[in-house]
Parts: sequence; C-alpha cells; structure tokens
Amino acid sequence: MIPVEELRKENNEIKDLSEVLSGLISNSSLRNNDVFCELLERFQNKLDQHLKHEARSIYPELLNHDETNIKQIAKSFLGNTHELERILSKYTKRWCKHINTEKHEEFENETSEVFRLVNERIQMEEKHLFPVLK
Repeated sequence: MIPVEELRKENNEIKDLSEVLSGLISNSSLRNNDVFCELLERFQNKLDQHLKHEARSIYPELLNHDETNIKQIAKSFLGNTHELERILSKYTKRWCKHINTEKHEEFENETSEVFRLVNERIQMEEKHLFPVLK
C-alpha cells in the first residue's frame, strides 16, 4: 500500500520549514544564527528523506503500472526528482558551510529559488501524483 498520508505529512513539514526559513533569510543577524543553520539542515534532510521515501514506495509500482499515462507521470516525477536533487546538491555545496558570507543577496535569491522549486514540487505532487495513488 502506498503511504499517501505519510507523504502528505512529510510535505507539510517541509513547507513549514521553508516558510520559517523564508522569514529568516532576509535578516542577516538571524540568518547567521546557529538555529537558522540547524533549521536549514533539517529542511534539507526532510526533503532528501521525502524524495527517497517516494523513490522506494511509489515509483516502482507506478513504473510497472498497466496504464501508460500513470507510467508517464512516474517518469516525469522521477526526472523532476533528479533535477531537484542536482539543484539541492549544488546549493548545499555552495552555501551550507558559508552562510556567514558577504554575498547575502545571492544567498537570499538562491535560497528563495530552492524554496520556490520545492513548494512547486509539493503542489505538483498534490495535484498530479497523489490522485493516481488512490
């Protein structure tokens, strides 16, 4: 059985963390705080766990489905997953150990873009992926 409610709960936790972090990134005194770094790390870990959870619990079944459109949905989400992982890896290498940088505007812009992409992905899951799992 595919754990849709578990995946929704994970998505809500990821959205909550991105909202809190979004409120903190423009304030350099808060952004340079250890708690911010812990929250950012928690966000990244939750997202990584969520993507791996989907890879284990959803895609194998959907890729073997009889209906072509369901297989295509799975392939599309897998492609998006790989792209998101690539973006997060690049982001993590660039910023996670260098949050106290002088490049505040670049950090804010890239972090906001990561949050936008993740929130867009969550919306796509709700609209296109989860309905085929029921």
